Amino acid sequence: MTKFIKFTAVAAAATLALAGTADAKTLAFATLQPGAINNVYAQIISKAVQQNTDLQMRVLPMRSGAAQQSAVQAKQAEFAITDANDYVSGYLGHHAYKGRAKPNLRILFTGMAFPVGVMVRNDSGINSMNDLKGKRIPSAWTAFPNGVPLLEGAMATWGLSWKDFKGIPTSGLIQAANAFKAGKVDATMFAVGAPKVAEVNAAVGGLKFLPIDTSPDAIARMRAVRRDYYPFTVNPSKPMVGIIKPTPLLTFDVVVLAGTHVSDADVYKFAKAIHDNKAVLAKGHPGFRRFNPAGMAKQFSDGKYHSGAIKYYKEIGIWKGN
Repeated sequence: MTKFIKFTAVAAAATLALAGTADAKTLAFATLQPGAINNVYAQIISKAVQQNTDLQMRVLPMRSGAAQQSAVQAKQAEFAITDANDYVSGYLGHHAYKGRAKPNLRILFTGMAFPVGVMVRNDSGINSMNDLKGKRIPSAWTAFPNGVPLLEGAMATWGLSWKDFKGIPTSGLIQAANAFKAGKVDATMFAVGAPKVAEVNAAVGGLKFLPIDTSPDAIARMRAVRRDYYPFTVNPSKPMVGIIKPTPLLTFDVVVLAGTHVSDADVYKFAKAIHDNKAVLAKGHPGFRRFNPAGMAKQFSDGKYHSGAIKYYKEIGIWKGN
């Protein structure tokens, strides 16, 4: 048994286990650890699929997006949820996946805009990435390598790089957030709307997310880090803790992946259940209000959709690919 499967077998006991009938097919959905927003999303998606198909879903938390991709590539999970850019890197074997391409991963559907930002304490006096120069931020991201390009993309909009900060090695998202809460770093990165953000906000007496620069040159620099990053402005609302005014943030699209070992029939059912149930998804978390069923087949710089998904998207007239 591989190390990451041992981890997920233990962690799964403490997370959502969507019970099914004894004779139903159970499919594994890999996601990040509890506290991360895509863990919440995976649970909501799984519930919608289970309620609207004959598929039974089991949510498996893992340490990183790389572990999720590896599980699907190795046929030890059927689905995963991740950043479209990270999927492209894994599929091609680029960046952190150099020499470890994941050619058996396919996009099942594109979800919604997923804004991530750099958060600081409200009373820090820090109002922009430029104000962070010389201060402590998490670095290395050994268990969550996607943290490196996400921070680099935000930095790039301000014309900054790692040399402008004091890097404090960290492993993953939750660990970095805990270091921020403990005052060991001056800022860290997280997804807006995540449960962990609300926890940290309460612990530090209030936090805020820093805006990216959205000038054309800034966006070009951001996209030089990853081609499918884009800006998205998040408005204040109760679930969006840390957004104290309209704030432009680095954003990517959430994609749900399926392995080539998953049947066309099962992927077709999954895609249809999601397309037809936006209201159910949005009831689970307000982030799904940004989900556009007509955009489920969005095309990216590279990568492939699963043939079962393509069949469904062609039938409903939203397929724009080759």
